[in-house]
Amino acid sequence: MIGYFYSKNEGMLSPTTKKLLRTILINSAISGALTAVFMYLIFYQGPESIFAGFCIGLTVYLGIAIYKRMLEYRYFRKLNLILLLLLTTIAQVIIILLSAILFVGIFYMQGHFELYFSEDSILLSRAFLVGLAFGLMLSMIFSFLNIVSTIIGKNILAKLFIGKYSKPSEEDRIFMFLDLTSSTTIAEKIGHLKYLSLLNDFFHDIVEPIDQTRGEIYKYVGDEVIITWKTKEGISNHNCLACFQLIEKKIKDRSDAYMIKFGLVPEFKAGLHGGITVIGEVGYSRREIAFIGDVLNTASRIMGECKTFNRPILISEDIVQLLAPSAKYRLEEVGKVMLRGKGKEIKLYSVV
Repeated sequence: MIGYFYSKNEGMLSPTTKKLLRTILINSAISGALTAVFMYLIFYQGPESIFAGFCIGLTVYLGIAIYKRMLEYRYFRKLNLILLLLLTTIAQVIIILLSAILFVGIFYMQGHFELYFSEDSILLSRAFLVGLAFGLMLSMIFSFLNIVSTIIGKNILAKLFIGKYSKPSEEDRIFMFLDLTSSTTIAEKIGHLKYLSLLNDFFHDIVEPIDQTRGEIYKYVGDEVIITWKTKEGISNHNCLACFQLIEKKIKDRSDAYMIKFGLVPEFKAGLHGGITVIGEVGYSRREIAFIGDVLNTASRIMGECKTFNRPILISEDIVQLLAPSAKYRLEEVGKVMLRGKGKEIKLYSVV
């Protein structure tokens, strides 16, 4: 699981891996603490319950996290929701049952696991079954929160709960508008149903590069995806440029799979721009976090100039001025443009 976000170039864990591991450890500790309290109150008010409960809760959360990362995210992501929930429930029951058998046997039966097969086996006791139901309920709560978080966006759920953006505020942000080229032609060639499958595969493949460079997917708009960074994180290690190159590499590495499945390899273009934007909650029956400002319009229009200059990515002068010199990313000015709605020309750069 750690290798999923291992940074080969830096020879260390990527920032995303560190954040992922920190989140998993915190949630595992919470799961362990809740299970320890439950077992102390239900089973036996002694240290055995505390140790067994904490170990069970910790192991269950870690087991489910590994299942999701190694199996669900890789192989089950395209299953319909009912089948996915069924498989997840089965996996959770197995993980909970094995963890409970292991640690109850260690702390309550001093390692005498043969007692599980006796006539008065603890497996058939009411307390054990209640504990199993509690573990399943706890894991399903975590799964539900994960599903909701996936739907509305990572790092958004908690902010909505605490009302962080109930009042509009300003943030310094970098935005990348990334768009598939010749989308209409491709859709006509392979059919709209197959084109949607292509989009889903493409959007899935770009997640890892975005995570590796500390970016966030703000929104999907048709065949376009809007990626954003807090400016400090976007310019750190040239993350906003590295993201595009990592996406190029990812799609190149999977070119054979795309050719076999769709008969083509998707090509794309991107525009980068940054500045102060307003962020806040919008909507009532369906709330979401929205960025509003000229920065987004400019980034979108810069992306539209990629065809004019025949470049896969264009970067505004505002971003270039923030980036430190780098031997890895050589930037050259490709020209000036008068973007629609602007009062003066903007210099555009590209990576060479």
